[in-house]
Amino acid sequence: MQRRRFMVGAGAVSASLLDPSRVFAADAAIPARKLERIALSSSTYRGAYEGRFKVEGQTPISHLTLGAYAKERFGLRKVELWDAQFGPEGPSIENCRAIRAATDAAGVSIINVEVEDVPNLGQTDPVARAQALVALKAWQDKGRILGCGSIRINVSRGTDPVDVAAAIESLKAGAAYGRQVGVRVLVENHGGYTASIPNMIELVKAVNDDFCRIELDWGAWQPPGDRYEAMKSAMPYVHIVSAKGVLFDEASYQHTSFDIARLVRDAESTGFHGVYSIELYGSPAPRDTDRAVRSFIRTIADNMA
Repeated sequence: MQRRRFMVGAGAVSASLLDPSRVFAADAAIPARKLERIALSSSTYRGAYEGRFKVEGQTPISHLTLGAYAKERFGLRKVELWDAQFGPEGPSIENCRAIRAATDAAGVSIINVEVEDVPNLGQTDPVARAQALVALKAWQDKGRILGCGSIRINVSRGTDPVDVAAAIESLKAGAAYGRQVGVRVLVENHGGYTASIPNMIELVKAVNDDFCRIELDWGAWQPPGDRYEAMKSAMPYVHIVSAKGVLFDEASYQHTSFDIARLVRDAESTGFHGVYSIELYGSPAPRDTDRAVRSFIRTIADNMA
């Protein structure tokens, strides 16, 4: 019988994996130097978070507990947060401090926050664009409190019009402020103007500042062309890879939507030495998201240089 496939992402936290004897056992043979280059994105477990993505019956996770979860389950010491999951308190200064303290206590670092709520940075209206920059800098300040070296923002979303010159000036201002507070601005190929990888590359090249880089999303590719060549073309400008997973084989838990091993090898061939942040984002969740994460960790690690 042909194996059925399913989509991963809402983040089932399998009760069967609560058995301590199974924790981290599958990853014990992976060298520490490779695990240090792998992070876990909170959106992978969005079904376990309170809020609109909550799936009843899931073992709860929050930004306060994600760091300990990543370390204990997978031996990972890096996590990436999503701004939609900061809980009822939102990304307040006090909440950011509490999350930082909890993550530090677990011996884990926050490498990046994926931010959705910064307004369009490519607006022609200078007043509106100034307001967007205020929102961007406020998130960079929160990133500094969280101890992360970058935040990912959207230049625009959907079909919002973008004035390219205005967007470049906004990103230059964000990069300059980021240099002051130690928090880079990252753009990503997952919506709006930067959904086009060539557009995204041209923006970053025009800004020409190491504090404006790319978070490359494996799962967000738009034809025409070749997925692998498009991804590889962005690698010289990439700070973090959003190691996106979508479809997995139900029996083996191997990823089937596109070739993860090839993407890692291609990235490594360009001299990339950064972090792969695992983000399994599909619906519905698998029976065992932990197992899917472990499969991803193994595939990434096996294909690193």
